[in-house]
Amino acid sequence: MIPGRPLELGRRSNNLAVVEHIATEVAVMYLGRIVEQAKVRELFHTPTHPYTRALLSSVLTPEPGLGIPDVGLGEAYPDPANIPRGCRFHPRCPQAQDQCGKTMPDNIRKNGRLVECLLVVNT
Repeated sequence: MIPGRPLELGRRSNNLAVVEHIATEVAVMYLGRIVEQAKVRELFHTPTHPYTRALLSSVLTPEPGLGIPDVGLGEAYPDPANIPRGCRFHPRCPQAQDQCGKTMPDNIRKNGRLVECLLVVNT
């Protein structure tokens, strides 16, 4: 640690409950690409990317009667050896449009966060 400089620590986790409590900023990745990055509070309260919204909707609750949430991603899983053309998330995205399968979106800064989604860029 260098005196006078803030401590930066990178941590990869699939446990969003832990991330929410130990991080100040978070990046959500899908097939090796950052699809959204923001301050933790902003990302958890107003997720922008469809995959981020699906992840947050999939968090299990301690109430056993609620079961496993259906986040609308279908039953197909991504194949990292066969990455789709265009947006990597489009085959599972419930909001995908034709352009999503053709054009790889750029990471853009919007409302203080980094987002990689054609649907967000065009709004």
